[in-house]
Amino acid sequence: MFITIREFKDKEELKNYLLSIGITEAGVKILSSKVSKFNIEISNIDTRAANILKQDAISVGGDCAVPRKASIFEKGTCTVLLMVTERSLFRLVDKLKLQPFKLKELSVKLKEAVENYQKDEFIISYNGKELKLRKPAIMGILNVTPDSFSDGGKFSTVDRALKHCEEMLESGADIIDVGGESTRPGSDPVPIEEELRRTIPVIEEIRKKLGNEFFISIDTYKSEVAKKALEAGADIVNDISGFHFDKNMAVLVAEKGCPAIVMHIKGTPKDMQKNPYYENVIREILLYFEKTLKEAEKKGVKREQLIIDPGIGFGKRLEDNLCILRRLSEFKTLGLPILIGTSRKSFIGTITGESDPKKRLEGTLASVYASVIRGAKIVRVHDVKETKKFLDTLWAIEEAYC
Repeated sequence: MFITIREFKDKEELKNYLLSIGITEAGVKILSSKVSKFNIEISNIDTRAANILKQDAISVGGDCAVPRKASIFEKGTCTVLLMVTERSLFRLVDKLKLQPFKLKELSVKLKEAVENYQKDEFIISYNGKELKLRKPAIMGILNVTPDSFSDGGKFSTVDRALKHCEEMLESGADIIDVGGESTRPGSDPVPIEEELRRTIPVIEEIRKKLGNEFFISIDTYKSEVAKKALEAGADIVNDISGFHFDKNMAVLVAEKGCPAIVMHIKGTPKDMQKNPYYENVIREILLYFEKTLKEAEKKGVKREQLIIDPGIGFGKRLEDNLCILRRLSEFKTLGLPILIGTSRKSFIGTITGESDPKKRLEGTLASVYASVIRGAKIVRVHDVKETKKFLDTLWAIEEAYC
């Protein structure tokens, strides 16, 4: 069984969803009028279990949308929508512990998913520093590459990189993300020696001149580069491959005990945009993370070290990127901080018609809003000053007491 927590913007969207999972018109009319704190989608559930789940949900004051195939006792599996309040959910969990057809296992998953979903504060720590993630943090992008899609070559010397880093910190960046290899669509890998030559002197100089009061992440999927960067003063490993391109990366992160960002990517930077396709993009990425997190834990990585990034633009079509942003809150069921990197990306250009990445600020800020309002705790951006002002204003409005 697969669980995710859905949010619906209005009754019409809920109605359409219920119809899509096989609920009858009469059932949709009744169920769409109910208000629940949690709408929990459970897929691949035995139809016999679905009927028991519905009866138990009703008995504690909730409900469960069950498709007709389950109602007429057709054998097989189906997708249901459990509709409950927090109080009724935990009463339901106790009931399910006594039920057959894997409902006992489901009770554990439901409790864990809802507890994770409600987590709103995280702390990342390393090298004696802490970054509290109640409000969204800003990760400033420092590409020391000659060929990045937006700012390639602009900060490829140590002096220019240092100056830009200082500017981003003064503008409100909490993390500086140093990258020595472009991972734009179609890009080729960079040799380890070249990536080290680009990144390590920059990190060393940043620490020497600007101190140790802020976080530095190294944007690499190579464990050797990550190791040297951590030794030079970096605090976080930002791996676009989610530990999959270099099997030693998870081992390194476990040994160092440092925070790490695991991203979803379909393919490699060279081929990721060659006709990517998903049956269900949210489900596939969530399953990817579940598998990746388990594999990392087997290698000694502690779950609390990790940050997840669904990988906007990395093996995604326009509709996939929009769906991820629209349903980002579903990733909260993993119970980890969410990072989003939409800054200046091509999907914004597709929507706005703006071909120059540097002129995509408005679209970037719109995507930042969509992300943080749905639970993102770190936003990775080029335009730190503008993003900081935007988020400060947004948070003042959201936290106004009136």
